[in-house]
Amino acid sequence: MGERSQDMVAFLGIAPDERLLDEDLSNLPDAERHHEPTSSTQEHDRLVAAGSLLTGGTLIAGLAMMLYGALQLLFSNGGALAAVIAVTGAVLAGTHWGWVHVAEYVGLGIDERRQRALGERRQDWLAGVQPYPRFSVRTSVLGDASTRIERILHRPVLTAQRTFTFISETEAEKTYDARVRAEVIAGTVETMRRQARLETDRMRGLWEAASTTYAAALLSARDDQQRLAARRAAATALSEHLNASLLDPPLIE
Repeated sequence: MGERSQDMVAFLGIAPDERLLDEDLSNLPDAERHHEPTSSTQEHDRLVAAGSLLTGGTLIAGLAMMLYGALQLLFSNGGALAAVIAVTGAVLAGTHWGWVHVAEYVGLGIDERRQRALGERRQDWLAGVQPYPRFSVRTSVLGDASTRIERILHRPVLTAQRTFTFISETEAEKTYDARVRAEVIAGTVETMRRQARLETDRMRGLWEAASTTYAAALLSARDDQQRLAARRAAATALSEHLNASLLDPPLIE
């Protein structure tokens, strides 16, 4: 744990990578992933359906008015009123496709606003991701009906763009034969999950100690030398916090 803790200093002042929103998202524990859907088209589809309904209704009504007005003019001397009805019907029939375009335009506007709001929420989530190691536990059933329990390390790494992302790797595993009682397996899983949660919390505490000290020292930093001093102060705070945590009891609750 000490080596992982000291590695945190390298991530001070580093922003999370955009890849955590997409292809690298699976490298974070399930509970920390951004699960919001990328889009929702139900409202858009309802608007287009309503536009199609209005289009069909307008066409039928327009044709009916044209026919009625024409019949009145031809056979009943309908006069000006019949002419107005016929002309109105012709206008409705000729412009009936406009409802589809209006519905599509309104739907696209709604989608654009939704995507913009979603993008802002995704960026807010990304800005809140902190580069400390996480631990999780995963179970799987193998082909011979045995159960494998894996402790997964979600480790922050620096990218070539001077951002950070995560990789996940199996740190430890146990495999239980199919004849082992379910309560034994469940007990092991629960113990490993408790330890993973406690160690993740400890890593978070170490990161917060270092990043808080670094941010406070950086406020007064005006050149590279002072920024280096800020990193040293953060490393010192991290070391002190780590030494204090070594006095805690083992990872039990």
